[in-house]
Amino acid sequence: MPNITLITPPDKLLNNNTSILLVKPSDELKVDLNEKLKNLEIDLNIYLYENENEGWLIEAVNIVDHIILDIDNIVINQWVIGYILAQNKTFYLTKEPVSVYNTINVNRIYDINQFIEGVNNFETQ
Repeated sequence: MPNITLITPPDKLLNNNTSILLVKPSDELKVDLNEKLKNLEIDLNIYLYENENEGWLIEAVNIVDHIILDIDNIVINQWVIGYILAQNKTFYLTKEPVSVYNTINVNRIYDINQFIEGVNNFETQ
């Protein structure tokens, strides 16, 4: 059975496991991801950002393999959102029908299934 490790500020875990940073995920996104993780066959680190420790967030952005940014739920400086979106490993969600964020990052997703498909065989990495 694979190990799933949840990491929150101020902690970091530097190992060879695939890692995902969840930036201010909605409850719905958490539930959906939890359902997907039940079928996971790899060890995984999940970094969870839900507070105002922007320094930790920037460090986590630089060490994880994948980022899921829920733009509608986050209240931080716009430059931080831009920095996160500029990473090609970032996938973002927003309910806005027309998104200016698409200019920076084309990895817009509408649910966790699109993320899993978007990272090309996520479960086999």
